[in-house]
Formats: sequence, C-alpha cells, structure tokens
Amino acid sequence: MMDETWEPLAMTVHLLANSGHGSLLQQTLDQLLDCICPEVRVFLVSERVSPVKYYDKCHSKRSRFPGMSVLLFLHESLGKERLFRVLDSLQHWPWQCYPTQNAQGRPCPYILASQEFYSLDNQMPVWGVRQVHCGTEILRVTLYCSFGNYEDAIRLYELILQREATLQKSSFCFFALYSTKSFALQLSLKQLPPGVSVDPKEASVLQFKVQEIGQLVPLLPHPCVPISHTRWQTQDYDGNKILLQVFLFGLHDL
Repeated sequence: MMDETWEPLAMTVHLLANSGHGSLLQQTLDQLLDCICPEVRVFLVSERVSPVKYYDKCHSKRSRFPGMSVLLFLHESLGKERLFRVLDSLQHWPWQCYPTQNAQGRPCPYILASQEFYSLDNQMPVWGVRQVHCGTEILRVTLYCSFGNYEDAIRLYELILQREATLQKSSFCFFALYSTKSFALQLSLKQLPPGVSVDPKEASVLQFKVQEIGQLVPLLPHPCVPISHTRWQTQDYDGNKILLQVFLFGLHDL
C-alpha cells in the first residue's frame, strides 16, 4: 500500500532508445517491473532522432566494467512461479544475455563472472534477479566506481540527494530513495578493485530532482550545462551522465 503523502521520486533512470524502439522498450520494462513496484515508474524510455555511433573504448589492456546495473531482489515467500516468470521474461527478446566473456575470450570482471545478467542494449544497464528470504523486496540501481573515485562519488551523490549514504561495508553503500512496507528503491555505489576501469553506459542517464541549482553547480566535478529552463546536464567522476531537474517540492499540492 502506498504512503498517503505523495512524494516525487528523487531519482529516475532515462534510457535512450534508437528511433522506433522506444515504445517497445518502455512496455518491456513496465511489464517486468509490474511485479515488484507497479506504483512507481523508475525507468523512462525516450527515443533518439538518429542512432549514435559508440566508439570502442576498450583498447586499454585493463579490464573494463559496466558502469551501471539493476538488481531485482524478489522475495521467495511470494512464490517461485513469480520468480521463474521474471527470469523467463529476461531470456526472451528484446532482452539479451550479457556475455560472460569479453571479445578476447577472457572472463568478465569477478563480480559478474558467476552471475547471470541481461541487457536491452550494450549501452544500457545490465539487469539481474536475486532471491531473498527476508526483509523487503528491493529494486537496486548500482553505479560501479573506479577504485580512486569511490569516496568522491559518495560525497557527490550525498550532495545531489541531500542525504547521507548508508555504509554496509568499506566498498559498498546505498541511498534509500523510496520505500513502502514491502518494497524499497535504492541507488548504490560499489567500489571496483584497483586497475579495473568503468565503462559508462552512454544510453543511460540518471535524473535527480533538486530544489536549488545555483549553489550546487560550483561544487560539481564537471561542467553543468543547462539544456532547458529546469534541467541541467553534467556527469560524475566515472563519466556517468546526470540530469538535474529543478523541482520545488510541495508545489504539487497547490
């Protein structure tokens, strides 16, 4: 059951599809997430005017790691058939299995090596499903941070969200963005080992609602450019795209 007081989501994830594919991808995501969070729409798909050519950034000999993942933690008490239904949907088009080896045949970085992940596009987040035995169900959006950027990333997202991160261990933390008695939405940050660099997903953009932009802009690590009267675009330390939308909390009640 939803809370009585409506609050806008502090974060949404915008996915940029090629022309003609937006409606299909939005429907695919809505159907997948209807089982866990039908009351909120976290992922919004829009279309590009024309496809963007992504240049291969993998010439470095160092391992590269996908910059963003989405994990669904589903409760076993709600039935195994539900879990199997979600897993089955991820194994059918337009979903694709995320490769466990890179182009040179080497295993992917350790975090993905023993787990199954799926994606709608190689420039969109990778998705996975996990079974939980207790607590609430969770939709967790994770940003993977290069080793030296992790501490700075925590401070950056604390600044944007105006709340402190919950530290679970030295290399992992999360922000609670929305919750009910049975569901929680989280943004988490995961520190990668030294020598592993991040591969930002170019068709994935995190949008945050902020109350004020003027004092925030000088504190950001990269230039922040206005793209409309209410939205500004920047990026974090590892190149993940960020949109800041000025939103006056409370005006929706007027």
